[in-house]
Amino acid sequence: MGLRRRLAILAVDATHVLVIESPGAWLTRVAIEREIDRRGWRLATSPADADALVTVGTPGPELSERIESVWEQLPGPRSRTVIAGDTNPASVRKALDQVAAELLDPERQVGDARDREGFGSDQMSDDSDLAGDMDMHGDSDMDMDMSPSGIPLAEGGNDRDGLEMDALHLPLGPVLPHWPAGVVLRCTLQGDVVVAADASVLDESDCTPVLPHPNERAAWCCDQLARVLALSGWVDGYSAAVRVRDALIDQQDAAASSALLDVLQRRLRRARLLRWSLRDIGNLRADDQPDAPPQLHGDVYERLMSLSKQASAELTRDAASSATPAPVPVLLAVAERLVVGLDLAAARLVVASLAIDVATTSDLAPHQDEEARDA
Repeated sequence: MGLRRRLAILAVDATHVLVIESPGAWLTRVAIEREIDRRGWRLATSPADADALVTVGTPGPELSERIESVWEQLPGPRSRTVIAGDTNPASVRKALDQVAAELLDPERQVGDARDREGFGSDQMSDDSDLAGDMDMHGDSDMDMDMSPSGIPLAEGGNDRDGLEMDALHLPLGPVLPHWPAGVVLRCTLQGDVVVAADASVLDESDCTPVLPHPNERAAWCCDQLARVLALSGWVDGYSAAVRVRDALIDQQDAAASSALLDVLQRRLRRARLLRWSLRDIGNLRADDQPDAPPQLHGDVYERLMSLSKQASAELTRDAASSATPAPVPVLLAVAERLVVGLDLAAARLVVASLAIDVATTSDLAPHQDEEARDA
């Protein structure tokens, strides 16, 4: 084995994977994350940080278009795969084995790099035509597109004090760590503050409603809770929430799962620094959005605790304590309202705390699906 091969193997042992989730495929995404963790790989935080791109579920045309755009941003060597909806660990392991093999295949990577170099050359030749549009004689007229490489430039706009400031339009999602699948939040920024937002769902007609098992519903609550903790920077709390989620998905002994969840809830209640850091972020009063259910009221910390209580209610099948899921349009409207006035980091915390899932049957009470299944 040559030195180059050894170095390549060492690099693949630390592969960074960018996971893009389609609506309704969260269980498959969790299975992939668990296999990535088992291998000692890492979840990528951006396309530039990624060695591999894994598409989870079956994306619609709008999401597929964005996935292709993200794929072009990955540096080489790179690999990609699609895991449509299989949560079988063996199937996930096989797919990631193929990713590793492609990263170690020099001929494949050289060919991929050659194809990309050709694309870059074409782009340069096309861009060179811009010189013909720069009429610099006399009136210094510049007839150019002011969105270089598709990146919008800032525009003028009045701030809250009536002064004119640059306003930048920036979309959050759908490819963003700890972000709800299929959701896009188009923000208008002045400085680092969101001054307006518009939320929408990609491929809305392609979202398939799911009626999960109670254990899966409890696990989903823990998964959403883990996302908030990850964005808050509490690594130990995130790991604890993930352990509870995985135990619920594996359908371990109910008493053992309940005990793990109780421990997590005690840690959340005692986490004074967490409470202080999330306090008053994205605070929703009952009269702010009358159609918002009670579990959305309060700030990010209160919604975090509501998710943990909901997980307990699902695990014990306590219908009286279970909260009725909010319709997706209501969740999007709340997100649009709450992110205004926040910076991007706080806005991401708010969106995570709302636990938006565009593939759930929001018009059903939490336990009506079991009655429908038994009918």
